[in-house]
Amino acid sequence: MLTLAAPGFLLAGLLATLVPLALHLIRRRPPMRAALPTARFLSEDPRNAIRVSRPTDVPLLLLRMLLLALLGAALARPSWIPAREGTANVVLLDRGAASAAEWPRAVATARQAVIGPDGEPVGELLLFDTAAVHVPRAELTMAYFAKLASDGPGRGRSELAAGLRAVPLAARDLRGADSVAVRVISAFPQSGWSAGLAPLRRAAWPGSLELVPLRMGMDSASSDTAGTPRSAAVIATEGGRYAAAALGALGYAARTIAPAASASIPEDVIIVLDGSPAGLMDRARAGATVVFAAGAVDGNRDLPWTGSAASASGGGTMWFGPELRIGGAAGRAGGAPASDAHVVAAWDDGRPAAAARKIGRGCVVVAGTALEGGELPFQAEYPAMLGRLARGCEDAAATAERPLDSGALSLLRGTGARTIAANRLGAAGGGFAFGRWLLAAAILAALLETLLAYRRRTAA
Repeated sequence: MLTLAAPGFLLAGLLATLVPLALHLIRRRPPMRAALPTARFLSEDPRNAIRVSRPTDVPLLLLRMLLLALLGAALARPSWIPAREGTANVVLLDRGAASAAEWPRAVATARQAVIGPDGEPVGELLLFDTAAVHVPRAELTMAYFAKLASDGPGRGRSELAAGLRAVPLAARDLRGADSVAVRVISAFPQSGWSAGLAPLRRAAWPGSLELVPLRMGMDSASSDTAGTPRSAAVIATEGGRYAAAALGALGYAARTIAPAASASIPEDVIIVLDGSPAGLMDRARAGATVVFAAGAVDGNRDLPWTGSAASASGGGTMWFGPELRIGGAAGRAGGAPASDAHVVAAWDDGRPAAAARKIGRGCVVVAGTALEGGELPFQAEYPAMLGRLARGCEDAAATAERPLDSGALSLLRGTGARTIAANRLGAAGGGFAFGRWLLAAAILAALLETLLAYRRRTAA
């Protein structure tokens, strides 16, 4: 089947061929010799000045018409696409550590989706963790999947966003199918969710996704410790009452102290709003959780944040996973998390908003905003936000072992038809695009026309 990506250019090229035809049919009469010199002052009858006759120099005319027709056809980008049938699958296989419990089943499910009954590949395979790899179709064999199952998954975490970004290009590479479906095989850990995933999901695929959840073992580190009584201290030159009240609402025995009185603090959780007090790293090594707000960071190399943590831009909404987000922040800190830090929260544009790092028996957390600035303390989610920051390193160990809840899975699955027509995706379909060959023919016709016109002028 012949298809045109821009049929308007072909129509314009065909209409343009009429221009040289008209110019060859209409020609002016050359000036005639006059017997008397004064005859040049007499005007000739305009009806005889221009006349229509048979076209002159037919080969040159045909070359010019062919040039315009070929140029219009080349710009229309024609392709020959063989007939399509059936539905092809784009399979996203999570090779992160969370898939280890059912890795053989995951590989078998992917193999059944992309390998046909006769052993030929009928789909596209994407392996993803923090980045996606599009496996070439020529490598999709039974031996490849056997080796993939024996090698096992990776040991790192995976990001669903990395796999979704690769879906559009993989769908366009499908051959011989009239519709496309996307299947995601993963344990869907909470650590795989990132801020901005919802709009990315809608942009990556217009229909719904088929989710194939894998069983994921729970780790003892993920047990709920919310009921354990803990104490907290809020260090601030001024203020601190909002943070102390929020921690008290979570069950902490909280108090507010000045930076000068922070030499010896017995509390389990220490929230530093300002002042950059010394000696807190020793408390973290001894088992406390120390949370620094933006502007209270002293540049210690043990911090999970590099660069300046002072407020550098406007605020926004902080995302602590799919179940918690809070707006009203007064500003964002500069710098970025350290390479070995765990990102606890992200801004609505995907930039990290808080990071945590294990140090000794305790934890150090840096929040990328002022924790009592702007409208933040007046949000209903403010206590939950402080609670999440106060157990930053615990979440780093626990979230990798917890699957997404039903609401997040529903958002990831999306709505609409599961199969999408291939012509909506601009799929190549294994066809042959010969627009470049038509463009080469147009260039050749232009060279021949130039050479022929030059010879006509020199001969005259």
